[in-house]
Amino acid sequence: MIRVLFLITTFRQGGAEKSLYEIVRHIDRERFAPQVACLEGEAYYSERFRGLGVPVHHLGLPALGAGSSQLKALGALCGRLVWLAGLLRQERIQMLQTLLLHANLAGRFAGTLARTPVVVGGVRTAEPRHWHTLLDGLTFALTRGEVCVSEHVRRFQACRAGLPLGALAVIPNGVDAADFPVPAAPFGLGEPEGLSRRLAARAELGLPPDRPVLAFLGRLAPAKALPDLLSAFALVAASDKRPMLALAGDGPLAGWMHGEVRRLGLGERVVLTGWVSEPARFYAAADAFVLSSVVEGMPRTVLEAMASGLPVVSTDAPGCGELIVEGRTGLIVRRRRPRELADGLLALLNAPQRAAEFGLWGRERAFAEFNVADLTRRYEALYVRLLRGA
Repeated sequence: MIRVLFLITTFRQGGAEKSLYEIVRHIDRERFAPQVACLEGEAYYSERFRGLGVPVHHLGLPALGAGSSQLKALGALCGRLVWLAGLLRQERIQMLQTLLLHANLAGRFAGTLARTPVVVGGVRTAEPRHWHTLLDGLTFALTRGEVCVSEHVRRFQACRAGLPLGALAVIPNGVDAADFPVPAAPFGLGEPEGLSRRLAARAELGLPPDRPVLAFLGRLAPAKALPDLLSAFALVAASDKRPMLALAGDGPLAGWMHGEVRRLGLGERVVLTGWVSEPARFYAAADAFVLSSVVEGMPRTVLEAMASGLPVVSTDAPGCGELIVEGRTGLIVRRRRPRELADGLLALLNAPQRAAEFGLWGRERAFAEFNVADLTRRYEALYVRLLRGA
């Protein structure tokens, strides 16, 4: 039995946290004894991990995300490294898998102190901030490698951080077909059960039953280029009086979003739901999914939208082209081009049958190419290989 600890920055709601939850949920318990830990305190996924029957640990650090003092955060982190090293020794951890910058750094130093046999990093974004890649490159020697969420991220890490390609594995995000049992019915085109779920989800979210709904789900943060999204939708709204925009998520730009929606005169056309506890129900209410990001790695929300059976219009942010097949499962436009984003959305609105076909093809691709159980087997094979090498 291989004792593995997964260490992440936070257990708050987010794409990386959801991906970790899926890995732990599907890992082979006859071969692996998983535990999870985060640098911060109790949050959304803490109880969900306990529900999987795995030990859950918290270092109790203050929030380490955007907006916090990075120097102060790193100082607090250093003070907890001895505790983390003690946990690794006490639990006799053989494999430490870390995810996200702060957890990567903490795991590398604590793993070295504890003499943990294998430490593997996890990179989920083609991070443009130079100090991220600088720290990653400087501490990489303390690991046996990194898992990158997309081929784009792998090549980015090799180029920007100077890491050896051979030590970088690519394992993308995955979805479980059981979480998306009924395909959506975009533009009212679909099976009776999908149509029924569509109406129920719209009633729950306060959306009208008969108007096209464009959907976004994600963290309301600068990387998502939300001003571009609102500008694009304003152009759509000026051209077509029917569509609405539903935005699900929370983050540092939440207050700005409310104000900007009012300033643009879109208050009756845009619905901000906050975080949704059941994303599948949110997708069920929509006709198309839209992503305006400038920075990504491989966006989980795009994959989930595809699994739900929605057509997707996305920018060419890193990793999106590895999910979306242009002209078959969705449309890809250039970043920072609201007009192009609007044109892509109008193209779907004006061709609902084609859009519905995109959704079905996307759903097929999501389950065939990004099955989370298959991808978890790849994590397991990587761990076994690295432990044998150690």
